[in-house]
Amino acid sequence: MTTTRFKITKFTNPSGQDVWRLSGTLNGQRIRKNYSTRDEAVADRQHLDIEHLNNESDGQTVWTTLTHDQNRAAIAATSLLKHSKSSKSLSFAVDYFLQHYKEAAESMTIEAAIREYTDERSKDAERGLLSHRQERAIGIEMKKLQGYFVERIVGEIRPDEIREYLDLPLGRSKAVPTLKTWNNRRGYLSTFFKYCLFKKYVAENPILEVPKFKVKKARGTADTLSAQEAQEFMHWLESYQGPQNKDGTFWGQPGCMVPYYALTLFAGIRPDWKDGEIKKLQAKDFRFDTGVILVEPEVSKVNEKRTIKIQPNLKRWLEQYPIEDYPILPTRRFRDLWVDVRKERKLTHDVMRHTFISMTVGAFRSVGDASLQAGNSEAVIRKHYLDLKSVEEADVFWGIVPAGEELPEMEKKDGRYVVPAKSLPKV
Repeated sequence: MTTTRFKITKFTNPSGQDVWRLSGTLNGQRIRKNYSTRDEAVADRQHLDIEHLNNESDGQTVWTTLTHDQNRAAIAATSLLKHSKSSKSLSFAVDYFLQHYKEAAESMTIEAAIREYTDERSKDAERGLLSHRQERAIGIEMKKLQGYFVERIVGEIRPDEIREYLDLPLGRSKAVPTLKTWNNRRGYLSTFFKYCLFKKYVAENPILEVPKFKVKKARGTADTLSAQEAQEFMHWLESYQGPQNKDGTFWGQPGCMVPYYALTLFAGIRPDWKDGEIKKLQAKDFRFDTGVILVEPEVSKVNEKRTIKIQPNLKRWLEQYPIEDYPILPTRRFRDLWVDVRKERKLTHDVMRHTFISMTVGAFRSVGDASLQAGNSEAVIRKHYLDLKSVEEADVFWGIVPAGEELPEMEKKDGRYVVPAKSLPKV
């Protein structure tokens, strides 16, 4: 890509007046001119570009119907094609320009382009094509981008400037962002500039010249709870009410957080309560007659339906704390209660789900079954969860029930704990 030698930037004079500054070098001389409007600066830049190219062109006498200025422009355009090593003709270039050029590309500011782009992403979120979590992340990145390139024309932002932007420390940190963070933010910018390319606000996606780093994944063994830790935690939750208010009342009622944690721990439901599976589950998804929880595609993170078996111990928890009386996400101060529980018990984000998967593999020794219930690939299950828990510990885990209750002796059949046929009452 051949870019102009002359740059237009907004500049504030010592007098406080905002002007548009055209700067660059022509024939070894530094050019710096101020204009009251950007259109004036763009027009003069075009003349300077032509003058620069003409100075590099070999001249010859030919008969032409072109005016002097048109001839100079044609010479400059031909030089431009030559410098870019293009084999295309000037007529091809003009035809392409007429089909693809859009006047807005010369005037579309970063603010206006971002406003359009974020409005489109909001519509995607309303249609269910984009999670609200993704929408927020995009919005945060776009706000940073707008603040850094304030009042710039989006089509004039160069790859080297984007690299400098991505290298800046985030927030209050003074550290250079990690390669993973770089890649994630680069992805947001790439999608934005693809949108700008589609709208013809840019000639090409500058992100293509911004490197994407290969990051070696360091994920190893998943963080899990032991059977004893899980039991202590669930029994602690039965009496947990949250902190106390000044008037002596508590944030919640005893057991208010049990359904949320029972479903993440004993069913592996993804725990994101803002936009994730746990938020989207409804009473109709619990099929106690067939002993399963249906995670529909619109609920699933990966947009695929899956079926989770309701083991006998989870059934006891949901009977003791029915979601009709104990909502999965208590409407009153849920976020505060959730933060307090995690802080009090030092819980990592996915520890409940990790425990569910490892205990499922440990009890039933089936990677395939665990994969189907958890919604992960078998490769992921083998890599992170296989052989984390013994059969004995898993059996203890799947026997965790509300305090004072006890399950009968069980046997395993088709990935479930069931009462042996010989122990069932005779009809």
